[in-house]
Amino acid sequence: MQALLLEDSLILRLRDFDDPVAGPGEVVVDVAVAGIGGSEYLGYRNPGLRPLPNIMGHGIAGVAPDGGRVAVNPLRGCGACAFCWRGQAQLCDSWSLIGVQSPGGFAQKLSVPEDSLVALPDSITWEQASFIEPFANAVNAWDLAQADPSAAIAVLGAGSLGLGVVASASAAGCKIIQVSDNSAPRLAAAATLGAEAISKQMADTYDIVFDTVGSAESRQAAAALTAKGGRCIFMGFATPTSEIDFAELIRGQKQFIGAFVYSATQFERAIALAGKTQSSWVQNLSFTDVEPLLKRYLKNDFSTLKGALRPNGHQ
Repeated sequence: MQALLLEDSLILRLRDFDDPVAGPGEVVVDVAVAGIGGSEYLGYRNPGLRPLPNIMGHGIAGVAPDGGRVAVNPLRGCGACAFCWRGQAQLCDSWSLIGVQSPGGFAQKLSVPEDSLVALPDSITWEQASFIEPFANAVNAWDLAQADPSAAIAVLGAGSLGLGVVASASAAGCKIIQVSDNSAPRLAAAATLGAEAISKQMADTYDIVFDTVGSAESRQAAAALTAKGGRCIFMGFATPTSEIDFAELIRGQKQFIGAFVYSATQFERAIALAGKTQSSWVQNLSFTDVEPLLKRYLKNDFSTLKGALRPNGHQ
């Protein structure tokens, strides 16, 4: 089989490998689609937690050995700690993601734990399936926000995470959902999913603010946009540390909440939300198309709303 191998920072090469062999409790999936988002282009620049060499791609859907169409939940935990027992494997000290700590979907075939497979309805296209994993992150963030339908919602960043938050807020019946992004295609997609108003800059304050970018600037903006007594949900990893005005936080009784990946049930809930996206938002990519897209994303060129590797062609 062929796979894209991240050999070092900014070094991605197409390599030939033996087909994977399923171990105990595993199955080999033919990868139909592997979504490309912030984790991939940021990981391409800075591998971080990824052991090198590495096969990236954790937003995976494909075909199981029985011919069924499946999404792959990439999150794994130890299975024995209190967090895993509570269904919060993302808080396990031994958490890992397929496509980060272990080989992922930038390959034609992938061996995964059988219990990571989630059946896809026939109504979901492969392009829509590329949104499931980031939308699962949004479902978790939405649950942590505990937002009332009357709450005014602001979302910083309209990439896949931000679009998932918009879809979650819209499904919950929220009427005030505003999104900030510099990409016209992303803003248009947010409006389609239910954003009441979209803008590049925000000047109001909001009951719940979601920062899906994670830059120093977006975190400061999110904190300032959060109303007194409101909640600010941080989801992005662009910058590891940031300065926050804690005096304003304390005096305004604002709550800061970190949101990291999802539970198994949240991953399954994301499938229905992904079905609200449009296949036309996704650019299908061959192996040779991936690195140029990653480089454009690193230059903040998000004219391509969503890229998805199709390692076995357009099935």
